[in-house]
Amino acid sequence: MNTQAIPRWLRFSERAFAFNYIAFSFVMFSCWFPTGFSGTFLTVAFLFALPIFFYRIRFVELNRFELAGLALFVWLLLSVLWSDVPVLESFGYLSEYRIYFIVPVLIAVLALNEKTQRWAFAAAMLGAFIALVTSYGLGFSWWKIEGANHSLGGRIYHGFIMSSFLLACLLVARERTGIVRLLAASVALLVVYNVLNIETGRTGYLQVVFVCLTFAVLTLTRFQAVLTMAAAVIFLGVFYLSSERFHKQVNHTIANVEKVVVKGNYQSSAGYRLEWYRGAINIGMDHPVTGVGVGGVTKELRSRTDAGEIRIPTDNVHSEFLNMLVAGGVPGLLLFAGFAMSIAYSGYTVRGRSRWLGDALIGVAVNLVVAAFLNSTIKDYGEKHALIVMLTILGARLLAGQRLVASSEGSAVPTSKI
Repeated sequence: MNTQAIPRWLRFSERAFAFNYIAFSFVMFSCWFPTGFSGTFLTVAFLFALPIFFYRIRFVELNRFELAGLALFVWLLLSVLWSDVPVLESFGYLSEYRIYFIVPVLIAVLALNEKTQRWAFAAAMLGAFIALVTSYGLGFSWWKIEGANHSLGGRIYHGFIMSSFLLACLLVARERTGIVRLLAASVALLVVYNVLNIETGRTGYLQVVFVCLTFAVLTLTRFQAVLTMAAAVIFLGVFYLSSERFHKQVNHTIANVEKVVVKGNYQSSAGYRLEWYRGAINIGMDHPVTGVGVGGVTKELRSRTDAGEIRIPTDNVHSEFLNMLVAGGVPGLLLFAGFAMSIAYSGYTVRGRSRWLGDALIGVAVNLVVAAFLNSTIKDYGEKHALIVMLTILGARLLAGQRLVASSEGSAVPTSKI
């Protein structure tokens, strides 16, 4: 696939798309730049992608997770009809879920140029490495940056970026040899230490653990996987006893949950989430078929807070699964679960042809599920846009590979490495 597939008058649009998409990949993973700045690159990339997409729309092939995402977006669009707020206000809330229609457009255009895919992957890796080094510097007080604590992107976003970076490093270490394998493995170890002992995001702890477990299951034999998991349990136990920060954060979380269960005290980060989750489930039980509509979530949460049914005010229940339950009822929840599962299934089906691509998709799905249980991964700005980068690069490789297989009429097709 290359830009010869489009006419000369669209070449400028393709080059402008490539520049902005690569820049967007870098700024999202480096965490250095404000949201307005980084969002500009995505907007411009999307606008330049549109004419190419519409020119080639007859040849567009949607994969499973693109179809699942579009189905969810259509359901949320329909929910505007029963949202108890003005239509324009509902469309403002609906725009938070633009990822579902942006991803298919970017994949269709990105699949035309493998060079852009490689540059975007390299830009994201470089950005994540800069975020890692910066976090080490902040954590060890090598430098100070105004507004930053242990990382530039906030602990939730930093954890998502680092767990994604970890997945990429592990796959590179497995697929490559020599100095590249050594460097990738070394950076992976630095990422694990950074998340567990420098940044304090507890979601990040879970993401790192699940990424490592997923990689072990997909890479090792059953016996090797069992030994690795046993070693990991021992390592985490030793790390818990020896690392003051990790020890403190784990104990703090357990204590906060105990306060909720025993004393009914919700005045903590964990307590807030449990209270919001309880409120979201109650809303879902009251509106199981339709939810309250994508535009009615904020109003419903505010109304229930005023009535004393939710004791901690919020406009966001901090769980993407429960956000979908509130906005779209059980259908919305199932559609979002289907979106995450379809990413993993797409990876599973392609493993025989391209192991690294299949395992990358499965790893991204696992990372998304862990994040979405505890945070508003799609509703929030950062994780959503990092996910756009990962899904579009992997989706473009998936599409290009499918076309290559089809053109060879089922013969064995070599696939490029990471």
